[in-house]
Amino acid sequence: MILAIALGLLSQHSQGDYQFKSRSIGKDREQIALALATEFTLQELYGDLEERIETFEGDFIYHKLQEFGTSASSLNPYERKLLDRLLSDYNPLN
Repeated sequence: MILAIALGLLSQHSQGDYQFKSRSIGKDREQIALALATEFTLQELYGDLEERIETFEGDFIYHKLQEFGTSASSLNPYERKLLDRLLSDYNPLN
């Protein structure tokens, strides 16, 4: 989910809710994670995410994750740990 937000598949509407293809899926990342895990109609997000990961260079993904980490000050400890792991995975120096 963090990677989907960082790569622009999920966007945050001006009223605070997150959207996927103009469909509201929740106001916080916990709601989004639950929706993505349980709603079959949102499974297409995973296909889109996989496509972007395969298309984009690792450096670009790393940069987008850094941008997200800088702008998302409300990350809980679990999300921060997940972001750190993604940054490590996509770090061009690794």
